[in-house]
Amino acid sequence: MKKSDGPGSLVPFTISRGGHTFLIREANPDAKELDDIAWGAAEAFLDDKVMNYFSGNSEIPTSVTSTAGFKLYQFYRLIFKACMFSRGRVIVAQYQPTESDHQPDKPINNNIAAAAAWYGPRQEIQTIATIRAGALTCVRNYGRLLLKRIGEFKSTTRASYKRAFQVRDSTPSSAWYLQSIFTAKRFEGQGLMSALVREGFDHALKCSHSEIAPPVILESSSDRSRPRYLHLGFEIIEPWCNIGKGTVDSTGCRPNGNSVKSELEGVQFTCMVNWDCRKALLGSNA
Repeated sequence: MKKSDGPGSLVPFTISRGGHTFLIREANPDAKELDDIAWGAAEAFLDDKVMNYFSGNSEIPTSVTSTAGFKLYQFYRLIFKACMFSRGRVIVAQYQPTESDHQPDKPINNNIAAAAAWYGPRQEIQTIATIRAGALTCVRNYGRLLLKRIGEFKSTTRASYKRAFQVRDSTPSSAWYLQSIFTAKRFEGQGLMSALVREGFDHALKCSHSEIAPPVILESSSDRSRPRYLHLGFEIIEPWCNIGKGTVDSTGCRPNGNSVKSELEGVQFTCMVNWDCRKALLGSNA
């Protein structure tokens, strides 16, 4: 990869969406920024079925102020911090407040409107990075089964990507990986997710050694986000993935009472790939 692949390569720029202005930049590794990113992610993923399965929830969390919500915040703090420690890219959209926003009775404490965590080709999250980022806290929160469930998720996705890339005589290690992306609730519907994905596409193209656009992969467990990924040129890898079959329902939660194991369908999610991200960028400039 070219030198521009590493952290510090993005020159900050602004975009306008929904009458608001946002600064697109690399995240700062300080505690306040990590907290803001993690709280935004926790709120965005409160009902995420894969996360419900990882955490062993018996019901869907309803608020980030609950115990389950706080544990979710700690988990996503780990995800984004470990990405930074592993020399991945964490890109944020920072809301630029106007004078009308500065109301003494309604302070805005978190201006992180969206964030994305990226890994480049042949780049993986490092074990030591996860420990430094707070993995032991998450294991204490969710128990040792967390590691087993994450392992199940990783082995399932790796098998799915391997099948898809073999057809093209390639390997998933050649792809950029969008590990996590979210938009804060109060900024949903303004195209920030698409803006961050396209920024990632542009960066991947700039880092490529070849004239051929590098593939980009991600997992989607949300019926809300999947159509947006399809619009950005991603394809669903068939068949869909399934984890937790026989132990959790379709929301990823452990059932209460006596449930028939065969009726617990587990969590379905999709592995997705964009084989030519250049097309999405050309479409956005049309």
